[in-house]
Amino acid sequence: MTDGPSRILQTIIQQSRDRDKPGAELDDYFEFFASQQVLKERRFNLDPPEIESGIYGGGDDGGVDGFYVFVNGKFIREDTDPVVFKDQQQLNLELVIIQAKNTESFSETAVQKLKDFTEQCLPYGSTLGAEQQKLFGQSLLGAVKKFHDVYQHAVLHHPKLTITYAHVSLGEQIHEKVRIRSEQLKVKAKELFTTSAPDYLFITGTKLLQLFHQHPEEKIALTATKLLSNSLHDRPGYICLATLPDFYDFIAPNGVLQEHIFEANVRAHAVDVKVNKLIGATLANPEKNDFWWLNNGVTILASDVAFFNDKLHITNPLVVNGLQTSYEIAGHFSGGGSRQDGRKLLVRVVVVDSGSDTSDKIITATNSQTKIEPINLHATEQIQRQIEMALKTHDLYYDRRKNYYRNQGISLQKIVTIGAMAQSVAAIVLQQPDNARARPTTVAEKNYASLFSEKFPIEMYPNCALVLKRVDAYLDGLALSRAERLNLLFYVSMCAVCVALKSVKPQRASIAGMDVALLTDALLKSTFETVTAEYKKLGGDDKVAKGPELVAALKAKLVSEFGGQKKRRASKA
Repeated sequence: MTDGPSRILQTIIQQSRDRDKPGAELDDYFEFFASQQVLKERRFNLDPPEIESGIYGGGDDGGVDGFYVFVNGKFIREDTDPVVFKDQQQLNLELVIIQAKNTESFSETAVQKLKDFTEQCLPYGSTLGAEQQKLFGQSLLGAVKKFHDVYQHAVLHHPKLTITYAHVSLGEQIHEKVRIRSEQLKVKAKELFTTSAPDYLFITGTKLLQLFHQHPEEKIALTATKLLSNSLHDRPGYICLATLPDFYDFIAPNGVLQEHIFEANVRAHAVDVKVNKLIGATLANPEKNDFWWLNNGVTILASDVAFFNDKLHITNPLVVNGLQTSYEIAGHFSGGGSRQDGRKLLVRVVVVDSGSDTSDKIITATNSQTKIEPINLHATEQIQRQIEMALKTHDLYYDRRKNYYRNQGISLQKIVTIGAMAQSVAAIVLQQPDNARARPTTVAEKNYASLFSEKFPIEMYPNCALVLKRVDAYLDGLALSRAERLNLLFYVSMCAVCVALKSVKPQRASIAGMDVALLTDALLKSTFETVTAEYKKLGGDDKVAKGPELVAALKAKLVSEFGGQKKRRASKA
């Protein structure tokens, strides 16, 4: 990389840090930046909190700065129940391990550390016992344990496992010794998982710059036979018939089901549902009837679509109706279904603007055949729209559409995901910082009615988001590990609000009317010290942050300090 591009890349990293995480050390932010680009290169569309959750750089990281597990393209979080995959017919596991160094060289030591980590921790059946706990951080071992759990539930289904090591630096030259070490690591990974496909990627400064400029748009081609097109308000739409093998190639290029294109579908795949069994039986036993005569078809939303060379070229496709049919088709062909099958599927492709409510209306309308629980459509509910509008008055952006604002270049400091909002309200309003920490993806499902309602004061939501961001920025300025910051974030947020409002359990209206400026550095310093003392007294680790003891201890302290406030106010009156 010449001096010009090198300086451009370094400027991009510095300015990205200043925009997204101004309190972070540049080397720490580089781990996030590098992970973001690597995952983009692997075609995984994670939002910033998801990327952050997979970063383990720091002390006792074993050379692992990023550790990410995917099943059929779906990111596995710490609270993902691996049982949900046990009945799926086709399982493709991908493990992405990232080593990111903000230097201009690829070191031999970094590869050796990854090899040591692989030998010590990755073997299936490894106990991750006392030796590993002395050598590696608890958070990283927890992530490895989740990988083992997922693999255990998948192993009877002969899963396809891909292990990708991504070594990122600003350098360009890879010494021969480093390459040899990387090949040895691939051999070791292959020994541990004999049916896996290990790979070792060197992401140079030039490649990193290319990935940064790579637009996140995804274009997939669908071969269409019969085609009907129509345009309304200059937006094209298509109805077509696609052969079953062609549709399988669309949803599972190279035989790997792209689960992320089903994220907007309100239902999950259910193997044992009677209708799905009938779809599977129809696929397995061709009759005189064409498939599309017996099936309602699939609806796809897209940001753009064009037809040429007998193919629909679809940009950012989202299958919003037809997931059950799609999965049954994927299972049929991955299980050996004939590629000569000429039967066809009805496909609708509609171009929508991500910022409008058209996509929500289509999702709701095309999924109205059976009753859907509200949580499955929460992104389209009126309360979620109201929250988005309320946040904008505070210069915050509510990502109801995954990475919608991030892809527009909005600072991470201004973006609030639905998951992050649920965590902030759970921690501050419901006073469940343990659940917010331990269950990042399921806390909303388990407490939805208590978290989101049009009956609650709307200003509660931007205030909760602002509190969490204020505390996060304060913790960023302290000499804490990434794991410590995450473990303390929700507890400090809960206690800081209580201290600011001088209340053991502030009401929603009080939180909605609170001036976040009350969270001064002095208040946060005092609160942080109180929380940290109790956290360390109980053991100071992930288990403490995810368990009930810490919140109970902190609530007892709040009662001792503010428990008599209401009585004293009443006596003065």
